[in-house]
Amino acid sequence: MGDLLFLLSWTPVLLLAVLAVFFRCSALALSIYGCLFTFLLVLTAFRTPWTGALLSAVDGALTMLPLLLVIFAGILLSSLLMKTGSLTRIVGWFMSGVRTAFQRDLLITLGVGNFMEGASVIAEPVVAPMLHAAGVSPVGSAALSIIGYAGLLALEMGGVIITILSLVTGLPAEELGIASAWLSIPAVVAMAACVPMYLDVAGGFRPYAAALACGLFLGITGLVFAIYLGFSVAGMSAGLALIIALILLGNRRLANSRGVFFDLAPFIFMIFMLLLVNAVPWLHELTARRLVLNIRIIPIHTITLQPFFSAYLYLAAAFCLSALLLKVPRRDLRAVLKSGFQKGWRASAAMGLFGAMGQMIAYSGYSDGFSVLDQLHNMPWVLSHGLKTYTGGLYVLFVPFLGWVGTFLTGYGTASLMLFGQLQVQAAGLLNVSAVWLSAGLAVGASLGSISSPFKIAIAAPMCGALGKEGQILRWTIPIGVVSSFLVGLVLLLVAG
Repeated sequence: MGDLLFLLSWTPVLLLAVLAVFFRCSALALSIYGCLFTFLLVLTAFRTPWTGALLSAVDGALTMLPLLLVIFAGILLSSLLMKTGSLTRIVGWFMSGVRTAFQRDLLITLGVGNFMEGASVIAEPVVAPMLHAAGVSPVGSAALSIIGYAGLLALEMGGVIITILSLVTGLPAEELGIASAWLSIPAVVAMAACVPMYLDVAGGFRPYAAALACGLFLGITGLVFAIYLGFSVAGMSAGLALIIALILLGNRRLANSRGVFFDLAPFIFMIFMLLLVNAVPWLHELTARRLVLNIRIIPIHTITLQPFFSAYLYLAAAFCLSALLLKVPRRDLRAVLKSGFQKGWRASAAMGLFGAMGQMIAYSGYSDGFSVLDQLHNMPWVLSHGLKTYTGGLYVLFVPFLGWVGTFLTGYGTASLMLFGQLQVQAAGLLNVSAVWLSAGLAVGASLGSISSPFKIAIAAPMCGALGKEGQILRWTIPIGVVSSFLVGLVLLLVAG
């Protein structure tokens, strides 16, 4: 029975991969099929009561609410900036600081993407439409908006990934941050090598060499900042350093003007507010811990809503600020709102269903009332322990891939850490390897999972005209994510002992 359950644990991954690669299903279709299949799977093979499965699904959908609000607000903001021509002007402004369109695309993809994610601003609503406005194809814009930051994501989002990993494993956050920074170097180089694939560039190997150099620069500067400034600002600082480096190498000066300041104002406002609530201790305490709303659908998981700490409130405020500064007529504003809701409902529905699917997987094997867990029928436990059993001494090689699987299934990397984090401490003791390195490998693999996640693609696609093309995007990003995770696994195999 154990072997059969281990094989069945992989079926949600295989189903989504087949539907995306061979049938090119949209994100909404993938989420519907995946959610229904997972519901039946946990009811039958994993012996979960139907009430527990349904409550887990509701919990997962509600857990996604902050992200859904961020995406809706991001879609509205990007729609407004496209309607007013702001994104086109911002792209032109970046172009004034670099020599070629390819350098501009590198700056937006790798520089702006990492800076935004490092500042806890979801990159897709900003980077995808910027790339599309710069002339990149819809499919390329959506893919690159995730590829650009995925390799360095473990050091971004204000350090929340490493913080959660430390809480789950009990390992020192500083050591985890530095180990993750080391492993992020091959990850970000692998991601950078993929950038020219989505751009219409000539010149043979030269564009790839330039992209690899940018990736190496990001990885090394991220490591340096993690060591000397701390992991919580490493990704953001590395992204900003690359932006400055590309402009300096371009040997040109940015053409500053009052109009460009108005175009950039919503981004400046968002970054300022998010840095403020993260960096000022008393403000962080107030917004992250006191002005919160706690909701409990299932007894063992509390959903915490942080309206004054999360990005969605400031994205909405940035939308209003931009409309005011750009003096958008009411008729155009109504058109933007209508267009934004038309773009957003499919992506939001898909993300809610992916969240439901992830929680049904996470809480499979629980009894009625969630009072008792049967580990032998808990899908994450079966999956992770099966890998440890069947791979033996090569388990280290598969750790980043396990992180990739968690993000692929649930849509967000922190879920991988919560599902599989503690296992790495146990496996390290059994295999006599470093628990810090194994846990860091899981975090970097989970970050790489972003490029293969239908959830993430669902965020990016509506921003750049790629809605309905999610399967076409995943057809390439799934194998890229798998190969990259095993590349990090090879490096981990060399250093973990």
